Amino acid sequence: MPELLLELGCEELPASFVRKAYTDLHEKIGQLLGEAALLGEATGTSLGTPRRLIVSFPDLKERQEDATKEMRGPGIKAAFDAEGNPTPALLGFCRGQGVDPSQVRKDDQYVWVTKTIQGRSTAELLQEILPKAIRALSFEKSMRWGSSRLRFARPIRWILASFDGLPVSFDVEGVVSGLHSRGHRFYAPDPFPAGNLQELLARLRERHVEPDPEARRKVIVDGAAAVASGTPELTEALIEENVFLTEWPTAIQGEFKSDFQSLPEPVLVTAMAKHEKMFPVRGEDGKLVNRFVFVRNSGEDDSVRQGCEWVLNARFNDAKFFFDEDKKSTLTEFLEKTGGIVFQEKLGTVRQRADRLSRLADAIAEATGADESEREYARQAGLLAKADLATGLVSELSSLQGVVGGEYARREGLPDPVCWAIWSQYDAAKNFGRDCPGARTATRLVIADQLDKLAGYLGLGLGPTGSSDPFGLRRAATILIEAAWTWSGNFPSYDALLDRALSLYREQGVDLDDRAAHEALWAVFASRYESLLPDARYDVLEAALLVERGAEAADPQSVRLRVRCMELLAQDIPFVQTATRPMNLVIAARKKDIEFGQDDPMRRLEHSALESGEGLELFQVLSDNQEPLAQAVREERVEEIVRLIRSLNDPINRFVDSTMIMVDQPEVRYARLTLLHAASLQLLTAGDFTKIVVEG
Repeated sequence: MPELLLELGCEELPASFVRKAYTDLHEKIGQLLGEAALLGEATGTSLGTPRRLIVSFPDLKERQEDATKEMRGPGIKAAFDAEGNPTPALLGFCRGQGVDPSQVRKDDQYVWVTKTIQGRSTAELLQEILPKAIRALSFEKSMRWGSSRLRFARPIRWILASFDGLPVSFDVEGVVSGLHSRGHRFYAPDPFPAGNLQELLARLRERHVEPDPEARRKVIVDGAAAVASGTPELTEALIEENVFLTEWPTAIQGEFKSDFQSLPEPVLVTAMAKHEKMFPVRGEDGKLVNRFVFVRNSGEDDSVRQGCEWVLNARFNDAKFFFDEDKKSTLTEFLEKTGGIVFQEKLGTVRQRADRLSRLADAIAEATGADESEREYARQAGLLAKADLATGLVSELSSLQGVVGGEYARREGLPDPVCWAIWSQYDAAKNFGRDCPGARTATRLVIADQLDKLAGYLGLGLGPTGSSDPFGLRRAATILIEAAWTWSGNFPSYDALLDRALSLYREQGVDLDDRAAHEALWAVFASRYESLLPDARYDVLEAALLVERGAEAADPQSVRLRVRCMELLAQDIPFVQTATRPMNLVIAARKKDIEFGQDDPMRRLEHSALESGEGLELFQVLSDNQEPLAQAVREERVEEIVRLIRSLNDPINRFVDSTMIMVDQPEVRYARLTLLHAASLQLLTAGDFTKIVVEG
């Protein structure tokens, strides 16, 4: 069957854009071909380099099949006059459908015709489909060029589009499609023809372009290992970046001055890997040697090597200057300099924030069961966490925030947990789930950092809206949720910890809206669970969030526990129906302002006022469950919670079936509603059953 080939050539795309771009282009073309009923069985191929996006579908149909469609016309009364002759309405309908009035069929209400729709040729349809797919591409950042109205990551320079070896003619912002591609920008820039994928791939490789990302990956990995005098540090992220920085990768080894090995290892690695896209090299002892591997896309080995060495030595020279200058000051002195760095216009300086972080980290440590030594670690880590923002080395290599502070703290002999917490604060996942003083201190610092940010921005009314989240508050909430989920042992609700964070701002004279901050926090937390718990049914998640009690969303451990319980209980439809009975009765009473014991109902319930043996039975089951249920919740024993909740099924049904709740006697009604409220609260341990969708 005929093959479709599209190559979209452009100026060099950012490395992080390429894979998504050719994948999205393939998916969009496939979607449009599917809607046009042109796809064969093969799924097609997509490839990409910094200068080209390639998509091929090898077995398209040559044209659409003819189709018939039933078209409804005007109503019977509007279609024919009193003598049964066609009216202008019917004649107009028939003209529009291209049929004779004699072909009309009638049912009880309308007239109908069967219309034959002739299929169009694939070549004709592709003239519409391909430019539409290209224009549909979106990028994290895009631009316009010349007089173009199209926003695209980089200017489009050529379009190769063929179907069955023949050109598909269209244009995108003045760039006309044809049957020509181009080779490597420097080695083989002249156009050349290609009519199918295999021909294109072969001719690209002849012209120093490897179009397959996986083939480029292998060349980079094998080449780096072959040229390195040691073991190259081949991180996945850096390999991926080099794959999409090059079309014809060649690994070369270079060398930097050995004097720079006195710099902290993170400085060396960051300068090489993050800034210059070079692979560091380690010796047999695992330590960095003064070598690197660079992946070139063009040029001669020697000239490229010399250029890389010059650039890297210059960067290391700058870093060493700042590192040596920083040695003249302590972290405490750098901390004082942060008084001149603004955190946020209305939220004070970084120095003021350091005091808040210290006290908030201490409060978090206390709330999570820390002894005095770990509370002191938390206070120190919070105070010094942002001190390195005033260092010269961070001003030169901003991506080393925290790492530099941790290195300087270690140099000054501060306790290891404090050093580790400062060093790892921007990579929270390193500590989540680990149970040692350093990891616990680091997690408490991360929590303090994110909670202080949330309190400040939400208190100012600067929460995320729609797709806009300029201060990363959704990410902050995600970090806090993951911290609670990976914490060893029970973790307090963030709603209570937010109060402490807000009070620290207040003590510094910062005016925030506490109530608005709490409500915004609940909303931000609630919005994160869907992506963090992708396998949970939407109604199960809503039931677990206890939406009407907004603060519950800020207690991640409880939300996760309720999701687990509700996933088991929601499958039992008869029990769900039973559980909603007391809840709905209590909700209805609350809406009508009917009084009952809302606070601590088990204590406020007057047994004798129930006047119901079934009510006393339900009260006894609730009493027996109370402590075991609380214990099971503390220990997160899902099966035990479910068992205890299920034990309410028969007592609830017997009580509600046999007893009138809304009686005229106020004291009896009060007691019975209070009992149902007590039952509802125990059921809410597993979630709000009224949110569960019951089919049928």
